[in-house]
Amino acid sequence: MRAPRTKSLLCLRVNSRGAMVAAVAIAASIAGLTSSTLLSAQGGSISGRVLSTESGRPIADAVVAVLTAARETRTDSLGRFTLKDVRAGEQELLVRSLGYSPARTTVSLTSGLPIEVDVELQPLPRVLKRVISMADRENARNEWYGEFASRRAIGMGRYISRDELVRQQGRSLDAVLRSKVAGIRVWDVNGKIVAGSARGNITLHPDAGPSQLLCYVQVIVDNVVRYETGGILPLFDLRSLDAFMIAGIEFYTVASTPVEFNRGGNAPCGTLLIWMQN
Repeated sequence: MRAPRTKSLLCLRVNSRGAMVAAVAIAASIAGLTSSTLLSAQGGSISGRVLSTESGRPIADAVVAVLTAARETRTDSLGRFTLKDVRAGEQELLVRSLGYSPARTTVSLTSGLPIEVDVELQPLPRVLKRVISMADRENARNEWYGEFASRRAIGMGRYISRDELVRQQGRSLDAVLRSKVAGIRVWDVNGKIVAGSARGNITLHPDAGPSQLLCYVQVIVDNVVRYETGGILPLFDLRSLDAFMIAGIEFYTVASTPVEFNRGGNAPCGTLLIWMQN
């Protein structure tokens, strides 16, 4: 009677040992899977330099953006940049700087590993060297025109050039905006003709009175803030400017406003940039 019992105990011991081995194997497999998952989720970094194709010199303060991740940074005085914690895979970079044509490049990022890439920007042609019309001459006189042309080449906003404004001669600025810029709204607020946005956060301004809850856009004229959404500056009257004296106009919605014009979140309703002739 003891022999069968001994055999049963032996089988039990063997089975217990096999179960232990299987458990260890499963735990190791889970650990490996978890490690692999963590590695794949871990971001890598993209570093490099931004250089001029003409001189080979570094370009400082250039904007380097990861389009697929809505991330951006600026280059230092040596043209170097670093973007950390960028997810693995194919990533598209957009690089732009004042006075240069923007450049796009695609990099393949491996999980947890850094990658280095140099991007070269082509200088924009000097407008004064290829004057072909009165409109070009007027644009060339404006020191901000290179920046305007660079952003227009990217195409994130809506733009009105000098030649288009010339064709609108005789019309007021608010009439030009109504006809040429989709998404902008123009309101008469206590005698002032002010610019607003069809989208964005509703804001209240003392000039408008308690019954007027409208989304007024930020207004910048020749790089000077003339009205900041929700700020203390008085609402900007569009008819205080002569449309024929304007060199260029840019309009950006909340989502497309360049970071240099939306620091501190001061443009929740969008931004209207106006460049005057010098």
